[in-house]
Amino acid sequence: MSRKVVLFSFCFLFLFGIWEFFARSLPHLLFVLPAPTEIFCTLWELRTRFGVHTFCTLKEMLCGFFLALTAAFPLAWTMMRYQSSRSLLQPLFIIIQCLPMFTLAPIMVIWFGWSFTAIVIPTALMIFFPLTLNIYQGLRSTPKDLLEFFQTNQATAWQTFFKLRLPSAVPHIFAGFRISAAIAGVGAVAGEWAGAQKGLGMLMLESRRNTDLEVTFGALFCLTFISTLLYGLILYCETIALPPRKLKLPFKNLFPKPIRTKRRMAIPFFIFAVLLFALFSCQKKESKGTRLLLDWLPNANHIPLYVGVEKKFFQEEGIQLVIQKMHDSGGGISYLNSRQADLLVYHMPGMLKACSRGADVKLVGLLIKQPLCGFIYRQQPDIEKPEDLTGYTLGYCLSGPDTSFLDFLLEQGNIIPDSRKNVSVDLISPMGTNSVDFIYGGFWNIEPAQLRSLGIETDYFPIQDFGIPKYYEMVIVANGNTLESSPEFSKAFQRALQKSIAFCVDNPDEAFHCYEIHNPDRRTKTLAWEKEAWEVTYPLLAENQKIDLQLLDNFKTWLEYQGIITNSFTINNLVP
Repeated sequence: MSRKVVLFSFCFLFLFGIWEFFARSLPHLLFVLPAPTEIFCTLWELRTRFGVHTFCTLKEMLCGFFLALTAAFPLAWTMMRYQSSRSLLQPLFIIIQCLPMFTLAPIMVIWFGWSFTAIVIPTALMIFFPLTLNIYQGLRSTPKDLLEFFQTNQATAWQTFFKLRLPSAVPHIFAGFRISAAIAGVGAVAGEWAGAQKGLGMLMLESRRNTDLEVTFGALFCLTFISTLLYGLILYCETIALPPRKLKLPFKNLFPKPIRTKRRMAIPFFIFAVLLFALFSCQKKESKGTRLLLDWLPNANHIPLYVGVEKKFFQEEGIQLVIQKMHDSGGGISYLNSRQADLLVYHMPGMLKACSRGADVKLVGLLIKQPLCGFIYRQQPDIEKPEDLTGYTLGYCLSGPDTSFLDFLLEQGNIIPDSRKNVSVDLISPMGTNSVDFIYGGFWNIEPAQLRSLGIETDYFPIQDFGIPKYYEMVIVANGNTLESSPEFSKAFQRALQKSIAFCVDNPDEAFHCYEIHNPDRRTKTLAWEKEAWEVTYPLLAENQKIDLQLLDNFKTWLEYQGIITNSFTINNLVP
């Protein structure tokens, strides 16, 4: 046994040594695979934050497991008891298993809001299929001779179930438990990516966007650890619930001493019950107030909102603002229309497109009045004007499949890329690995600072260079016919927002400190480039909250002329 341990330890250290060597020898791995020593140092540095997120994900995994078990057991019994139900239920189980949880999770948010339930249900659905089938196979595995013996002695259906079928099914049930422990973390992460504000999945996502891969892999290690821990706990419970050896007489094996049987069956469920009670007792009530959904993960553009909360500017106006972050920039209007958010940070082009599709939204606040989009490119001596980007590879990130706006920019700038790659939401890594040469979809006040922190010097061509009319980049919108879209609320919100902006302009360092307080998962290296981005951003903040209807109408008319939007609407309806 000791030789096996030594051999395993040697292989483990050898693999980590190779990982460490290549991670430090190849610079491009900075964007893909950090060194393990850096990961472990990060785990220790942020141990408190990792503990918070790990406990949150563990809670979701356990609650999802119990929810799946609650549904799986009666359905498995139904299939065993009534043969006709199998033809209906088994195809349904297969359909549920085939549904991608990462696609289903945003729907859960629309149905159940930004709540614990919206995360637990995808977790339960992920483990429901293997758990149900294992229980079903276990209930069917009862030896026929013993069933005949019980029937001969006129045992009732309940006696047969509890004294024969259930004990015979215990090995299969625990096999289902082990599979569930291994995949529960995947379901929890899927739910967190759609609707969580904390948890290991959200920590992975946010750190990945910030190119802080040490935190990403640290969260992955924590997820692996708790999954392994749950698996080990189930194995331990299995050794308690099952007899250590088979007796020669099956009858005695099924009917051991009553006290011993009760103890064996009760101990595992007692352990799970204690864990579940502890988790629910630690569950905090959700904050109530005006829910403001960010257009993206927190960044320098959102600092005035955090300042308004920290300095109580919104509270002074009677608004209890609750900021919620989101990684899906294209889903904001859906969440707003489904009443899962009261306010939304959005962009004027997207807002007008949504209005052309029939969305009823109102413009209630302004963060940044000038466009921030453009083509951000790696500095090259031969690039001086937009058409010089011809022949280079473009990476783009859009909030939807429509590329008409991007197509117009390329045509207007006489840019013919060598190839176009949809890099989804990751604009940084493709630039770092030289997969693309210039990007569209980021902001020239954010991404250049992040790329510079990674040793990549960039420049940009702002969108104004392509003949685009001026528009408001960062706006706050509310759903129509709600309290938040009323003139009274809009005026109060604008007063509070302008107080926050004024404070940011006068006290940029203190404003950034407020942002740090509300985002404790940021490491020093991430805060360094975000502070640099903030230095560029705060002079761009809106100097007032006056909404220029003529500017809105000019931009809407231009979008219609270019065919980017087709259905017309009245600009006056956008203002409360």
